[in-house]
Amino acid sequence: MDMRVNKPSGHPMPEIAAFVAALKSAFGEREIDEAIRRGKAGEPTFYACENGRSVGTASSSMGAGLAREHPHAVENDAR
Repeated sequence: MDMRVNKPSGHPMPEIAAFVAALKSAFGEREIDEAIRRGKAGEPTFYACENGRSVGTASSSMGAGLAREHPHAVENDAR
């Protein structure tokens, strides 16, 4: 008899999630969580973009480069 297994829906940014997990393992969860929190608050300490979603604040030079390299990248307002 086949049983259905409920799989959790995939993370919207799976590569970034794996990378952040590796960073937490290497540098400590508290330090990485703080960088992410500060990036979400507007400081250019953390920025990630994957699958059309973005989190954090890109530095002005990074935002301009992404807009040139990736057609779906959102330009950063802080130039």
